[in-house]
Amino acid sequence: MPIPAPARLFELRNAGNHAVIPMDGLRVCLDTGSPFTFKHPQGPSQVRLMDRDLTLPELPGPRGAMEAADRLLGFQFDVLMGMDLMSGLSWRLDWHTGKAEAAPALPDEAGTTWLDLPPILPGLAVACPSFRVNHGAEVALLDTGAHLSYCVGQLPATARQVGQTQDFNPHLGLFDTPVWEDELEIGGHTVPVRFGRLPQQGAMMLQAMGASWILGSDLLRAFRMTLDLPAARLGLRPQPEAA
Repeated sequence: MPIPAPARLFELRNAGNHAVIPMDGLRVCLDTGSPFTFKHPQGPSQVRLMDRDLTLPELPGPRGAMEAADRLLGFQFDVLMGMDLMSGLSWRLDWHTGKAEAAPALPDEAGTTWLDLPPILPGLAVACPSFRVNHGAEVALLDTGAHLSYCVGQLPATARQVGQTQDFNPHLGLFDTPVWEDELEIGGHTVPVRFGRLPQQGAMMLQAMGASWILGSDLLRAFRMTLDLPAARLGLRPQPEAA
């Protein structure tokens, strides 16, 4: 019987509500919402990540917009790691302990709820993974690079508007959005979410995929999260204060 590969352990930082790990001397933002891995405009083109030597393209979008986004988000990364590198591994992310693990397989943990995690575009392995929420009635995209969640389509009647903010997307640029608060049912758990609304171009694209939500940092706050990407499943173990 082959010996399982040992897990790689990392520090996990909450940087502006983004999941960032120091890796091989780089600040790496984990982003399941991106199909591909990119470098920041000021980051290195030649890098070594997960024992692989890579030449990285620059994050799409105008350089000035990315610099404005750095100021807006309050942090700067060197590399945005997308699904092309993440999808071959299982990841366990715990913001509360500040620790992350990555391995071809990780042992299941007691008290974890498991959800199916198929790609939103079947047949495309690097597509953003998706799962069902609100008792299976709606599809959510799992985007660990999203510091704010997003509702696509009909605004829930129970949502409460709590403010206004500005956000950034490489394809949509900088945009303003109101912010609402509400709760979602996810795997039998009631999860508080803070969310905005995407510009029309982004909303139409996600609606065409059948998605109702983009969820990211809300899940990282509420759960010790296991992304078993090779097996296409999502593990959620409530944090003590969220149980």
